[in-house]
Amino acid sequence: MTRILLFIKNDFFRLGITASIQENVSDASIEETDNWENAQAALKKSYYDILIMDIRLSNLSNLQSFDSIRRIQPNIKILVMGEENEKVWAIPYLKKGVDGICLKTMTKYEFQSALSTVIKGKKYIFDGITDFLLEGLMDQNLMTLLSTRESEILQFLLKGSRTAEIAKELKLAPSTISTMKFKIYRKMQVKNVVDLVNKVESYQSRA
Repeated sequence: MTRILLFIKNDFFRLGITASIQENVSDASIEETDNWENAQAALKKSYYDILIMDIRLSNLSNLQSFDSIRRIQPNIKILVMGEENEKVWAIPYLKKGVDGICLKTMTKYEFQSALSTVIKGKKYIFDGITDFLLEGLMDQNLMTLLSTRESEILQFLLKGSRTAEIAKELKLAPSTISTMKFKIYRKMQVKNVVDLVNKVESYQSRA
């Protein structure tokens, strides 16, 4: 039996994913949740082979959530799904060691291919994201230089979050966030958040 936990908030999208899994994995046992608290409870209560999750859920803006998942179930495979127009999110999640990355715009057959790949113990990255990452390397995409924590803070900065808000969310001192912001600006070769946003958007537009 392949035990799968779906952590997806949108009911309609979750139904489609469920149908695709049932069509492709004959021995699938699927459980569903739409919030972080219930997901944690399910992971603590039962063993799962695969966790499929929507990274746009607000509680997952903190990448440390993945550390929590791995502590609860070290061997679980994680397949994350994100938006087409925000491929930049792929970099920090790859650094966290997720097993698969998909776009929500992918077809049913592409999703089933991704799921089969992850079930076999291999890594899966959707072609559109692979192209974005490869183009970034060839164009010296400076985001690849950021650490996991810096990539996490970058996501907040792109949303317009202030230093105090980021510090509260990540449970860090504001001075620590300020230091990390300086490091991000230096690595990205910008002087302020406006320049940072413009640079990231320029990378996005090439994909």
